Amino acid sequence: MAVSTRLLSLSRLMAWLSLAGFVLVPAITAYVFLRPDTSQWLMFNVDHLGATLNGKVPLNFRLMALACELVAVAFTMWSLWSLRRLFLLYAQGEVFSYGAFRALNHVAIALFGGVIANFVMQGPISFLLSYPLGPGHRYISLGFGSGDVATLFMAGVVLVIARVMAEARRVAEENAGFV
Repeated sequence: MAVSTRLLSLSRLMAWLSLAGFVLVPAITAYVFLRPDTSQWLMFNVDHLGATLNGKVPLNFRLMALACELVAVAFTMWSLWSLRRLFLLYAQGEVFSYGAFRALNHVAIALFGGVIANFVMQGPISFLLSYPLGPGHRYISLGFGSGDVATLFMAGVVLVIARVMAEARRVAEENAGFV
């Protein structure tokens, strides 16, 4: 099947952007935790941190909280790396290949996993960032917002699309077997 040059060019661009995100997301996340007072200009959306992440929190507590945050970031990185792989396959004209299905499936799993990891890690992060405040001011918070719902919905959409691609591939192979 011939793939249009527009799709090939767009796929190459998206592969590059996915790689950029793969590198930038963990770097920006680390910067936010290491330099919270000077990283506000980024307006990097880390919903679950609120005002508890600031320069007054001792570095060792921020580093432990960063380690927890990196669990969810790892899923984001997996998703971006899988997207990169998918777009590179598209750029090579492999739209309905097994590799494209597998990469798209990994994107869906990583999105699901990221929402779960983000939810689970909010407790330890909030505790670590509030611990230096002393007794009576420490807390554990969990949250699940509309962004999480949207991500879960998108993961479901990606999973269904991956399954449709797999079914299309199966039908095409089955039809190719008939002479």
